[in-house]
Amino acid sequence: MMHPTELTDLAALYASVFVHCWDSYAVQQSDGSYRRVHEPLSLQHLEAHLAGYVTLGTYLLTPDNTCSFAVFDDDQPGGLVRLAQLAAELEQHEGVRTLLEMSRRAGHLWVHLVEPTAADRVRAWLVPYALQLGCELYPKQDQLRSGPGSLIRLPLGIHRQTGRWYPFLTSDPATGQLVPVATTQQDCCQWVAHSLSRAAVSAHVHLQPAHPEPVMTPVEPVLVPPGRGAIRAWCQSQDIRQVIGRYVSLDHRGLGSCPFQGHHRHGDRRPSFQVFGGHDPHWYCYTWRRAGNLFDFFCEYYGLSVHEAWQRLQEGRLE
Repeated sequence: MMHPTELTDLAALYASVFVHCWDSYAVQQSDGSYRRVHEPLSLQHLEAHLAGYVTLGTYLLTPDNTCSFAVFDDDQPGGLVRLAQLAAELEQHEGVRTLLEMSRRAGHLWVHLVEPTAADRVRAWLVPYALQLGCELYPKQDQLRSGPGSLIRLPLGIHRQTGRWYPFLTSDPATGQLVPVATTQQDCCQWVAHSLSRAAVSAHVHLQPAHPEPVMTPVEPVLVPPGRGAIRAWCQSQDIRQVIGRYVSLDHRGLGSCPFQGHHRHGDRRPSFQVFGGHDPHWYCYTWRRAGNLFDFFCEYYGLSVHEAWQRLQEGRLE
């Protein structure tokens, strides 16, 4: 067990690498979802995270729409290998060194920046890589509108669903296999601080900017208590084709290009996203092989937890 002074020093070192937004944070629940906490993040919170008492998520964007890092998230089978290949590609072609972190399903690849940088510029640079790989990129937004934007689980904490913490990985020179950089959270953090390299986005301005996100028309507020029945009732009360049609250009069959581009390796060139009405209103992506209701659509589209989406719905906004 670490001495309290050692834990405080470790939290400060950790914060210098993994925290950009200090105004609020999120706490992971037992089901893996997150609850936003509307108060400043402190080193004491980070100490509790590293000690395993709580598991925190951090928001990537501050009100000035800047971020200090971006994260590729691949949760599909073989994701760690793909992220390792992406790390090699970024280092070879862009001169950018990254940090590969194991996750519950696969992995995260962290790209740290030399200074806080406008999110639209960061995404203009990195989104093409995410589309090619078929994974998600955080931050998901070019700019904040009325909410805190995307969040990501802070590394080295105990995942509440598995009871495990996940290390950073490196390639074993002898075998080429991915292996943990250390066996303890403290040593992992020290390795990260020693190995960290930061990239300047200005060297990549030749890439085309990302398309701006559409603005959502506010929905009618929901004045009923949360729960599966309430969410289902709200979904049934909406015209799913009309609402999703604000974000996706749909033909007469409800077919259009999937808006969740992180799951399409080369973009959705042949429309694979369909919206169905009737007694069972839902959407389905034939490439991703995933379906959901209207509420699920907003959670995926804006990168919200169920709790965050429900709170916004009660306030009459989901944007």
